[in-house]
Amino acid sequence: MQHIMTIETIANKIEQERKEEIIQAVKQNNDSIEKQGKYHSRGLKLLFNEWHRHFPHIKQQLGCRGCREAVTKFWNNINKIWESNN
Repeated sequence: MQHIMTIETIANKIEQERKEEIIQAVKQNNDSIEKQGKYHSRGLKLLFNEWHRHFPHIKQQLGCRGCREAVTKFWNNINKIWESNN
C-alpha cells in the first residue's frame, strides 16, 4: 500500500525555522495581494522553492497563473493548520 502524504503530515514535518519563513512569505503575499493586487515577489519565490522541496515531481511554474494560485493556496492552508495548532 502506497503512503499518501496529507497536508497535516507536511505541516507537522516542517522545522521551525522554515515554518517561520513560510508564515512570513504567506503574510507578505496576502498583504501585497490585498493592497496592490499582485504577489510579493520574494515571498512567492520562497513558497515555490518550498513547494518544489516537498513535491519535486510536481512541477509548478512562476509564470503560470494557475500554478501561483495553487501554490499560494496550499501554503495558506498549511498556515491555517499551524494557526489552529497554537
